[in-house]
Amino acid sequence: MNHWEHKTVGVAGECDTVPSGAIWEQAKAILAAKAKAKAARQAKRDATPVPNTICYAQSAFKNWKPGDKVPACKVCGGLLHPTENHVCDGYKAKYVEHTPERKERWEAQREEIRETRRAGRGVYCSECNELMADPDEAQWHLEDHGGKPEREHYALDGEPDGDLDGYEDEPEEDYCEGDDDGYDCD
Repeated sequence: MNHWEHKTVGVAGECDTVPSGAIWEQAKAILAAKAKAKAARQAKRDATPVPNTICYAQSAFKNWKPGDKVPACKVCGGLLHPTENHVCDGYKAKYVEHTPERKERWEAQREEIRETRRAGRGVYCSECNELMADPDEAQWHLEDHGGKPEREHYALDGEPDGDLDGYEDEPEEDYCEGDDDGYDCD
């Protein structure tokens, strides 16, 4: 007989009896409670969102360390905070799309601005402050008022002599000259 050969001791078989008794009932209750707790833990794990550090471990958080700038989502541009779960809203356009309707609205606004500028231009009467769009009409209107009135000239302070009030020259006796040290001009 070789040392690799083993002697058969017995034959394994199936048990024909079904377990029963108080211990079996307790074991079934314990196994049912464990299965129920395991299912509750699994449901809780499934309901808890996975943090961004796990979801984006290979892309956004590959070389990220606490204290670094929070990475942004490559699709929508939202921030991927490490402990939160990012729900992407999808692509958001960063720039306004130039559609034909938008161009028409823009042109209408530009035309409105041009019209207001055209309305602001023209000749205003210096007597009655009336706006005349046609320069020929403005000439006739000016003649109706008897010509352009002449304004009387006044200086900045309103004095006809042009000298500003309140500013006078220094008196000459206060001026120091020569050997004086500059502190006293006696």
